[in-house]
Amino acid sequence: MSGSPRLTNVPNFKNAPLIGLAEGNGSFSNYVLASFVLGIPWLLKRVLPLVNRGGFKTYFFLTAILGLPVTIAYWTLMSMFGPRKNEKVVLPGKDIEEYITINDPELKARYRGKEKIPMQTFHDAYFDGKIDFNGVPFLKLFGTSLTANHLVGDVLETLEARHDWAKMVFTPELFKYVLTQMLPEVIVHSEGQDEEQVRGHYDRMYYYHHRFRRPAQLCAHRRG
Repeated sequence: MSGSPRLTNVPNFKNAPLIGLAEGNGSFSNYVLASFVLGIPWLLKRVLPLVNRGGFKTYFFLTAILGLPVTIAYWTLMSMFGPRKNEKVVLPGKDIEEYITINDPELKARYRGKEKIPMQTFHDAYFDGKIDFNGVPFLKLFGTSLTANHLVGDVLETLEARHDWAKMVFTPELFKYVLTQMLPEVIVHSEGQDEEQVRGHYDRMYYYHHRFRRPAQLCAHRRG
């Protein structure tokens, strides 16, 4: 179906801005990754004196050892230097200060002007109260019964423009989380783990539904 998308006029459903469709540094090729994972051990086997006399088992051993480090290195470099998947949506190119306020002096000295902040660094700093979204204070909009005093500004609009002020790169902290928390939880999965991670969301669900949804929507949610 051609033509412009149909816009909604419902307070609960905000129309997404065009900048929300902007692509980040998402260029990635499984073929290139496979060529590195398989090619680097083959190259090392040919040039290193200690292993160049070995056969297929030696090559297989090198591939098993180097596969993960090569993959991590490729992911890291592509997240840092990989081009955008397309340039159809032009980013505004605004300074980071127009989107967020950095309260931590060390972070403020490092990320300013056109220097984008890694999304993982922003995530951790925000929940530590070191960064605020620019805009109207959150508690002035929804009352003083909420406790998230540092949550300010139009979060949705700021995050829609995330590629203009944040960069999706791998950081040492992110690697630490993946290797020490995420992967162990995926490998060793239990019912108690599911309960620990999910129960809190359900306990808070009806509080947010009653605060932000209209009565008709609450009834529909309960029936569903």
